[in-house]
Amino acid sequence: MQVITGVSNRHIHLTREHVEQLFGKGYTLQVSKNLRQPGQFACEETLTLVGPKGSIPHVRILGPERHYSQVEISRTDSYVLGIRPPVRDSGDIGDTPGLTLVGPRGEVHLEQGVILAHRHVHMHPRDAARLGVADKAFIAIETEGERSVILERVLCRVSEQYTLEFHIDTDEANASGLMTGDPVALIAVDGVHEIRTFTPKHVLVLNCGSSSVKFKVYAMPQELILEQGNIRRQEDQPLNITLAAIFAKVGTDVDLVAHRVVHGGESFASSVLLSSEVIEQIRMVSPLAPLHNPINLEGIEAARAQYPDQPHIAIFDTSFHQTMPPTSYLYPIPYAYYEKHHIRKYGFHGPSHRYVVERAAQIMETPTERLRLISCHIGNGVSVTAIRRGQSYYTSMGFTPLAGVAMGTRSGNIDPGIIAYIEQVDDSTTAQVLDMLNHESGLLGLSGISNDVRVLLDYEKAGNERAHLALELYISKLHNYIGLSLARLNGTEGIVFTAGIGENSPEIRERICQGFEYAGIYLDPRANYEGRGERVISSRYSPIKVMVIPTNEELIMARDAYWLVVK
Repeated sequence: MQVITGVSNRHIHLTREHVEQLFGKGYTLQVSKNLRQPGQFACEETLTLVGPKGSIPHVRILGPERHYSQVEISRTDSYVLGIRPPVRDSGDIGDTPGLTLVGPRGEVHLEQGVILAHRHVHMHPRDAARLGVADKAFIAIETEGERSVILERVLCRVSEQYTLEFHIDTDEANASGLMTGDPVALIAVDGVHEIRTFTPKHVLVLNCGSSSVKFKVYAMPQELILEQGNIRRQEDQPLNITLAAIFAKVGTDVDLVAHRVVHGGESFASSVLLSSEVIEQIRMVSPLAPLHNPINLEGIEAARAQYPDQPHIAIFDTSFHQTMPPTSYLYPIPYAYYEKHHIRKYGFHGPSHRYVVERAAQIMETPTERLRLISCHIGNGVSVTAIRRGQSYYTSMGFTPLAGVAMGTRSGNIDPGIIAYIEQVDDSTTAQVLDMLNHESGLLGLSGISNDVRVLLDYEKAGNERAHLALELYISKLHNYIGLSLARLNGTEGIVFTAGIGENSPEIRERICQGFEYAGIYLDPRANYEGRGERVISSRYSPIKVMVIPTNEELIMARDAYWLVVK
C-alpha cells in the first residue's frame, strides 16, 4: 500500500488558557492553511521556544486547541534548546521536559510537554482493516529513490477522523531523503534483522594549538559531552606537559582519539585512521602549515603513546575544500608550480563550515543537495566559503591561512609586490615580513589599538578614526568575498554567520549585510540584536535567509572518528 509523506516540522499545540496568556484574553488563533488531516490547521501565529541552552524563534502553532499543551521538536532542535525529550506518541507527555513559550503578550512556562514524536501513520479504520493492523500497532515503511531505506517501528494511529498519511520529523526526513508529498510503501517486517551494532564509545577530541590545547570527551553515538577544557600553554612549556594534565583528567576510559590536523594537502579528501604511513604523509605537507602541522603531529605522537591500543583518527581543516573545481583552487601562475610543488588554494576551517551547512539545511528544512549557502566563519581567523549542494565550491583562504579576508592580526590578500618592497625598504627577510603579515597586520595593524572587534567598536563609538577605518576596511573585505560567492553560486538561499565574531557581534553582522539588499538580504533588527544562540536573523520577508549558527567543530571530529571505526 502506498501512502503520502508529510514531513512534520517543529510545532506547538496549545490549550485555551495558554493561548490567552500568550496572545491576550479572548484571542482567536488565525488559520493560515488547512492540513491534510481533517479538522487540523496551521495557524498564522508563531512562538519562540526558550530552553536552558538556546532558543528557536518562529515556531508554528497547530490547531485546533487541545486540553493539554505540547511541543513536538526534532532531536537536533533538542540540542539547540539544551533538553532531552523522549520519543513519545502525541498526548503521552508524562515525565517529559518542559520549556518556555514566548508570545507577543506573555510567556508560558511548561513544566512538561516536550516530545520527539514517534514516526507514525494516520489511517482510517478501513485502511487498518486492509493492512490487518490495529491502533498503536507497529509496521514498517520503505522509501524510494537513491536513499532507499526501511524504517521500522512506525506507529499506527487509527481513527475515523484520520486520512491516510505518513508523518516523520525533519531529522529523519533529511536522513531518508524524504520531502512532503513523497510516496512511501507500507510493508510488513517478519522479525528483526540486526545489520550492525553501534557500540557505545568514548571519543577524546584533541585540538593542539601553539598557545592552548582544547579537548572534549564525547559519549558516542549519543553525542554527550563528558569532559571538556581549554588549557593555556606557557610559551616555553612543552606540549607533552599540557597533554599529560589532560590525560590525567580524562583517564583511561577512552576508546578513540580524534586529532585536528590543519593541513592535509591534496592527499586527504576526508578524515582517516592514523597509521605510520599517514603520519609520514602529514609530515611531508607540514611545510604548507609550519605554524600548525608540527604541533598537531606532536600531539598525535603524545596521544598514541598514552593510548597505544586505541584507534587514532585525523580530521583535516582542508578536506572539506577538496571538492572545489580547478577554477576555484588554481592560481594564475605557471601551471608547473602546481604540478611540481602543489601550489594551489587549499582552504581552511573545514569542520566548521561542514557543521553549519548541516544545521542550516535542517533550519531551512531543505536537503543540502538543493541549497546554495555562504558560510562566514568570522573569528580571529576569517574565511568565507561558497557551498553548493553541501560541498565547498569556493573559499577565501588560500595556500595558507594568511590569504583572503583581513583578519584580527593577518593581512589577508595583498599585492605580492609589497613583500619584496618591504624587504627592501626595511632591510627585512621574507620570514620577517611574513611574520608581520601574520601577527601584526589586519585589525591590529590598521588600528594600532587591538585585534579585538569589541575593543575597536568601543573606540569607534568614542570617535577614534583609526578604529573606524580598521572596521570599515574589515567589512569591505568581507563584502568582496560574499559578493564573489554570490556570483560564483549564481545567488544563494542562505548566509550563515559563525565563530566568535559571527556569533556574538550584531553590529558587525548588520554592517556586513548592509549593501546586499539588492540581492535580497534583509535583517530583522530585533532577532539580530536581542536574540541568542542559533536562530534566523533575517526578516520573514527576506528572500535570502540569514542565520546565526554557533559552530561545533569538535562534534564533527567526534562523529568522523566514531563512524570511521564502527562502519
